[in-house]
Amino acid sequence: MTIQKRSVFVAILLLFSSILYGAARHYSPSLILFVVEQSLAQKAPSGTDLTQIHERFHLFLSAIPDQNARMEKLLRISQFLEKVQQLTQEDLNELLTVEKLGTVPVR
Repeated sequence: MTIQKRSVFVAILLLFSSILYGAARHYSPSLILFVVEQSLAQKAPSGTDLTQIHERFHLFLSAIPDQNARMEKLLRISQFLEKVQQLTQEDLNELLTVEKLGTVPVR
C-alpha cells in the first residue's frame, strides 16, 4: 500500500469517526429524554394515566429554558429513578412539579 492510499484511508476513517461523533452528540439528548420518560412511565404508580405523565413531563421540561439545565435535571431524575423500584404518587408529583422545577426527592 502506497503512502497516498494510506493517507486516503486515514482521511476517510477520520471523516467517518467525525460523522459518528457528531451524530452521537446530536442525538444523545433525545435518547436521554426518551429513556427518562419511559422510566417514569414504567415506574409510575399503578392506575396512573400515562398520557398525563407524558404531558406533565413535557410541560415540566418546557419550563426549563436552558438546554444545559434541562439536561442536568434529566440526569438527576435518571439517577433517582435508578434507585427506586416503584414511584409513589408523592414522588411522581415532586419529580414533575413545575413550580419547584422538579426537585428530586431524597430517600
